[in-house]
Order: sequence, then C-alpha cells, then structure tokens
Amino acid sequence: MNFASPLLSFRRFASLIAIAVLALAPTAHGQTQDDVTVAFLYNFARFVEWPAASFEAPNAPFVVGFLQRPALAQKFEGAVQGKNASGRDFVVKRLQSASEATGCQIVYCGDASDAAAVIAAVKGKPVLTVGEGDGFLGAGGMIAFSREGARLVFDVNPSAISAATMKPAEKITKAARAIKSG
Repeated sequence: MNFASPLLSFRRFASLIAIAVLALAPTAHGQTQDDVTVAFLYNFARFVEWPAASFEAPNAPFVVGFLQRPALAQKFEGAVQGKNASGRDFVVKRLQSASEATGCQIVYCGDASDAAAVIAAVKGKPVLTVGEGDGFLGAGGMIAFSREGARLVFDVNPSAISAATMKPAEKITKAARAIKSG
C-alpha cells in the first residue's frame, strides 16, 4: 500500500491552510501585506495545474513575472530561493511591459492601469493573472487580492482560469473569500 501520495497531499493541504490562516490574521504581527502576498503566490504555483505545453521543456523553470512591483518581485525571489513547484525551480522576471507576460506562468500586475493590457496579452494562454482590487476580476483577471480590515484576502475567477486551460485545486477556491466571474 502506498502511503506517500496521501501523506504528500495532506502536507500540501496543511501548508495551504497554514498560509490561509496567516492571511486571515492581522498583518500587525510582523507580517507585511507583501509577505502574505508572496506566500499566496508561492502556493498558487503549487496548487494550479498548468497544461504540459505551458513549459518549453519537462524541466523548464516556473516563471513568475511582476509588472510595476519591483519590491514584491525581490521579496518573492528571496522567498522561493531553493524551493520549487511541481519539481520546477522558480525564475522571477521583472516585466517592463504587458507584452512580456506571455513567457510566464504567473503574472502579478501591480498597477490597475496595466490590468487590461496584461489580460489582453495573455488571453487564451495558460498564464495565471494576479492583481489587486475588485476591478481586476471584472477586467478578466483570475485572482485579485484586496484588504478586508486588517486582513489580506483574495477572490477567484475560476471561469477565467479554466478558459486559459488551467485548473485550480479545490483548496484555492475554498480559501478564497469569494468566487466571481469577470
């Protein structure tokens, strides 16, 4: 009997729950909003299924792009050093324009004014778009962070994720504050 797979699934589930609890706690205990965002981005990489064609090769790295958020990109880069998602190392790209988003698996759009351009650039491609505020989902984004009091929460647009041929684990939709369509 193989117990490794259920144990691994339990550990992944437990780590996502721990991150969700961290996000629900006020950030005044030494955790910044960026710390919580980094933890969520890391877990999104682990708990979304990308089609194999999303990567140039079976051992290609997992590319996370950041547009307009260099400090968050730096924090994420430090946090994922030595870690992987589904056996793939991380590469962080600091994007100068929305057109560079197509080479990524996740794109964090730090400025609402860039949301439409990023979403248009990756439309129909397996790129998870993450941004901030309710307007991001309305523009066709996939995951949007927002503040709820002292907590950082996120909403998910599963129809946008599915349209890009990706599949979020149920753990993500259960941890989300709301499930919305764009």
